[in-house]
Amino acid sequence: MRKSQVERMNKVNELIELISSIDRRFFYSRSKDKVAKFIEGKTTVFYIDDYTQEKIHLRSVCKDRGFSHGGTLWGLIHDFKEWIITGKHANGKNGYGGLYCPHWGYSEEGMKKVQEKGEEIGFLKS
Repeated sequence: MRKSQVERMNKVNELIELISSIDRRFFYSRSKDKVAKFIEGKTTVFYIDDYTQEKIHLRSVCKDRGFSHGGTLWGLIHDFKEWIITGKHANGKNGYGGLYCPHWGYSEEGMKKVQEKGEEIGFLKS
């Protein structure tokens, strides 16, 4: 992977850390005390699920085995992957409104923190 892709991957992992620390704590497994993350591959990134701890390739829009969340987060991690690989804004491209989705069940304050972090790292357009 290119240096710029690794930098974007690390920024997305920071965002996932924030998401996992507030409100409903998406991407965090209480029973395993683990947070989901992206890891570097030779030419792409892989997603490590917080609950199953399985390495997921994200090669299709159909949910892979080992993914422990619903469709909203499945779409979001595909948005993250696209931004990591291409650097092009992809928020909401894979459905469900991305970081602006009103159906997360997060507080208004929590969503604002997530969106501000998304802007800070460059995932969301300012």
